[in-house]
Amino acid sequence: MKIATGLVKWVAPIALLSSATSLMASSSDEPSLGEVYIEDIAYNGSGCPIGTVAETLSADQKAFTLTFAEYIAETAPYLSPRDARKNCQLTVSLHIPQGFQFSIGTFDYRGFVALDEDIKANHSTSYYFQGQGFTGRFSEDIYGPEDDFYQFREEVGLASLIWSPCGASRALNINTAISVRNMNKRYNPDAEGIIGTDSIDGQIKQIFGLRWRRCRAG
Repeated sequence: MKIATGLVKWVAPIALLSSATSLMASSSDEPSLGEVYIEDIAYNGSGCPIGTVAETLSADQKAFTLTFAEYIAETAPYLSPRDARKNCQLTVSLHIPQGFQFSIGTFDYRGFVALDEDIKANHSTSYYFQGQGFTGRFSEDIYGPEDDFYQFREEVGLASLIWSPCGASRALNINTAISVRNMNKRYNPDAEGIIGTDSIDGQIKQIFGLRWRRCRAG
């Protein structure tokens, strides 16, 4: 569900962070502050070369932010088809307090698109915990003409949550991909498009809101 475009420069980062951390949960289903931290984030893919991803865990431990410096997909007649799609496979290891499990309650994405008419941009995500077969999948499209900031938010319903296993440490795998495609090459062969880069600081941000619960007996 696309919720906003045209965010002004000084509002976008604040709006993303506040929305990602406003998850509903009772205090008894929340670990104590200081008990949760990112142990490691490994990444690999055409959109995230080594040294181009930074990670931050929010102070209230309800979200972690990934900042990408070179995650850009673009299409034009003079570019290779490989430039039109980029992906990043992330493996996130969180320290999880004993007796708790977590899931991803929200996905927030911020970036920029510049699309000619007939160009479609796509942002997709899939995620799963190591050792679990089920995968959550989400996808959003933007159609040209468009030249603006974008912000996507995915609200994961309780029935769709994929929880980390209790009593075991399993890394969370997140695979994101961005792409641009000319939907009408026959009549508009010179159309161009780009997704990913943020004209403010050369970066895009992805914020993943965490939902916690105590492990249930049985």
